[in-house]
Amino acid sequence: MSTKQSTLNRIRQALGMETQNEWPTVARERLVTYALLGIYVVVIWFPIYYIFITSIKPSSEVLSVPITFIPQQPTVQNYVDIFANRPFEHYTFNSVIVATTTTVICVTLGTLTGYSFSRFDFFGNKTLLLSIVGARMIPPIALIVPFFQIMSNPPLIGGFTGSLYDTRVALILTYTFFNLPFAVWIMKNYFDGVPESLDEQAKIDGCSTWEAFFKIILPMAKPGIAATAILAFIFSWNEFVFALVLTSSEVSQTLPIAVSLFVADDFVDWAHLAAGGIIAALPGILFGLFFQQYIVSGLTQGAVKE
Repeated sequence: MSTKQSTLNRIRQALGMETQNEWPTVARERLVTYALLGIYVVVIWFPIYYIFITSIKPSSEVLSVPITFIPQQPTVQNYVDIFANRPFEHYTFNSVIVATTTTVICVTLGTLTGYSFSRFDFFGNKTLLLSIVGARMIPPIALIVPFFQIMSNPPLIGGFTGSLYDTRVALILTYTFFNLPFAVWIMKNYFDGVPESLDEQAKIDGCSTWEAFFKIILPMAKPGIAATAILAFIFSWNEFVFALVLTSSEVSQTLPIAVSLFVADDFVDWAHLAAGGIIAALPGILFGLFFQQYIVSGLTQGAVKE
């Protein structure tokens, strides 16, 4: 064997390839991997792409045959129309208020509750945690009637006797009920991954329990808080069933309801439906693209303990 050939063999061995015959095998494996990834990307993104191109087509082209996957006459008139002919800005405002308020409440209460379950061993700890998380296991559809009755005829609280039906408050309370257990579960698992020795060291340095939490532990929990906030916001933003049942006018209806209004009994306004769908889906898409690392780290922290 020549010196050049032996040198190439040593390089291949250093790369984990014992013989020259492994080069075609590695190339085929990479080709198959990239092909599968390419198919996966197309399957995932094609519906979003199709909704987008439909939103920039004129109505005549949307229903044309054969179907066009590249708009022949792209236009933004559909987006202009949904804001000009319908109070879409008010629906958007309602979604922002409801989703943001729900997120703030869930992150605040979920962080404090998750830290308490992670650090303090009190009577009924596991039972109470299981009951909180177990409440999220109930199918939401099974609770529509109770929530409708509660919001239509709320109990006397502080002398309040009015109905919460068709108000943003009703949606905020409902979404908090469903998202808070999820927030508690995420934050509890995240705090489990933060060493308790940090709390002890902070207390040795003269910090109280609250000071140790706010100054030491809370800054370390930013990925978990970010994951909780993003998921709570997306869940609240996208929720449709309870928004449909608990609201009846544009005073409190959110974007998912506004989009559904383009579907009539005998006609579907596909172009405007697609434009509204893109606007409604935009926050979820942006959060998924730019903050996915926070979601992954927030959900996986504490899954493996040393």
